[in-house]
Amino acid sequence: MERIEETTMQEPKVPERSVEHLVALPVDRLSAGMYVVDLDRPWLETPFLIEGLRLDNADDIATLKRLCRTVYVDPDRSHPDLLTSLEALRAPRPPRPAESANDTGYRVYRTHRIRSLAEEELKQVSPAFDEAREMFHRMMHDEQNWHRNVPQVKHTVSRFAASILSNPSALNWLTRIKHENEYTAEHCLNVGVMAMIFARHLGYDRARIEELGLAGMLHDVGKMKLDQRILDKPGKLTAAEFAHIRTHALAGYHMIAEDQALPLVVKQATRDHHERLDGSGYPYGIPGEEIGLTAKIIAIVDTYDAITSDRIYSKARPPSEALRILYQMRGKHYDEALVIRFIECIGIYPPGSIVELSNGMIGTVLSVDPDHRLHPRVLVALDEHQATIPERVVDLAESARRGDPLEIARVHPPGSFGLSLETILDHLV
Repeated sequence: MERIEETTMQEPKVPERSVEHLVALPVDRLSAGMYVVDLDRPWLETPFLIEGLRLDNADDIATLKRLCRTVYVDPDRSHPDLLTSLEALRAPRPPRPAESANDTGYRVYRTHRIRSLAEEELKQVSPAFDEAREMFHRMMHDEQNWHRNVPQVKHTVSRFAASILSNPSALNWLTRIKHENEYTAEHCLNVGVMAMIFARHLGYDRARIEELGLAGMLHDVGKMKLDQRILDKPGKLTAAEFAHIRTHALAGYHMIAEDQALPLVVKQATRDHHERLDGSGYPYGIPGEEIGLTAKIIAIVDTYDAITSDRIYSKARPPSEALRILYQMRGKHYDEALVIRFIECIGIYPPGSIVELSNGMIGTVLSVDPDHRLHPRVLVALDEHQATIPERVVDLAESARRGDPLEIARVHPPGSFGLSLETILDHLV
């Protein structure tokens, strides 16, 4: 990324299902009780905005019939009375082709279910995240022996993939804890984690999720070859200094190019994550049709994490601002379909967001279920008078089901009300 001016009930465990589990259904066959998981157009181009829709009224059905030709229905999440008829209509969709520059990765190929509570997953994965942060610090400050850490990077990717498949909110939450003086090392770690979370959202299998995680964690290894005085310069870079910074992409590629144990797409993403669709990127200025899918994904995640992080020369901006910038640059710098899917993935209330509820209480978003993106689970810490209270988890989706709906009234900037994610984490784990 360049310098730019009350319930905790767990859902039953459901085995992962492949795309063949879904039913491709013409919209004229829709009926109440069906659960729609995907459309033949972006969700953000519809009034529903977010993924996952249970058809409970005629207006929703009429809207889908007007906007779409085909939708994809999950029989398991539809009304039980519809299971037999949906089973009869089931037919596999075409398999995803091998990676190419024109493959947007838009379709959902697998439905991953939430299998654990975020607070349980945080207890399990938080120590591993701390170890990974220390490992990346050592690696990015040891130009001579950095390669000895690659096996540990792979182990970290595998460990984190298991956690993300169970519940992506836990690691998503941990990436929000950032330290300005550790930006480069934390950035590599965070981009890898967020790339895996995005891959899960896209419906990729575990092997592909790990591949993208590895690409994210190694995308900036070339920065250890840079003059650290220039890399950490707080002021505006000169033309010569900016040219020096740009060398990190090719430097990183050459550092890992001969490693036979690393996938080719990982190496290419290290080289090409600063290329842009309109040919304005570097190191070669290649156009979008020549940029691989992995590099396109890492480019989006890299930009998002950079904007939302404190850097020597720039303060962190909220996720909503980062998503707005990505959306503005869709189709020019970043793949449009992937940007839309990434916005869906991050959502309106990302884990770690400080929110005010409609009853005036203040808390932190703990986890977001893809089926209930507007009603996350919130760890409430302050009452309506902003006085500290014993922390408790409030499930907004469950409150809505009980007929006592609580809504998120507004989102506050990071650090508001003296709420520290690190302090909250200490209480959780």
